[in-house]
Amino acid sequence: MAFEKRILLARPHAFIVNQMRPFLVDAGYVGVGARDLDHLRAELGSSLKGAIISTAVTSTVDADAAAVLRLVREMQPNLPVVFAGMADAATMRSTAERAVKGLVPSPVFAGPADYRAGLNRSTSFLILRKDDLLNAVSIELATRALRSHFG
Repeated sequence: MAFEKRILLARPHAFIVNQMRPFLVDAGYVGVGARDLDHLRAELGSSLKGAIISTAVTSTVDADAAAVLRLVREMQPNLPVVFAGMADAATMRSTAERAVKGLVPSPVFAGPADYRAGLNRSTSFLILRKDDLLNAVSIELATRALRSHFG
């Protein structure tokens, strides 16, 4: 079996499954969706390049973004995490800040346009929005940021 760059879709939502998974494949990754909390825990025990946590209200995993991030940090403390959703940039950042509060000292948040290589991947968080996957230019920026963040 060939080596796969597995990304855990840690809190799947329809956007994550329908749009993010094909984007991940095009970027060279394999998206593995968690069906529920037990499956999430099982997948976190495997080899992963990163995790994507949806900020949507609903998910197949019965836990909010903060609870999912806590579980990710408990099981894989240095795993790079992306927050993804459909909200505007300010709302996405606010949601991500609430999720990491008390878990990550001095977190850094960046969207695709301002993501910089060399950030500490366990304390920095890429924020991807649906709007980041609308056209070739924004998809290229998102792909570069994702590859830099996940390796």
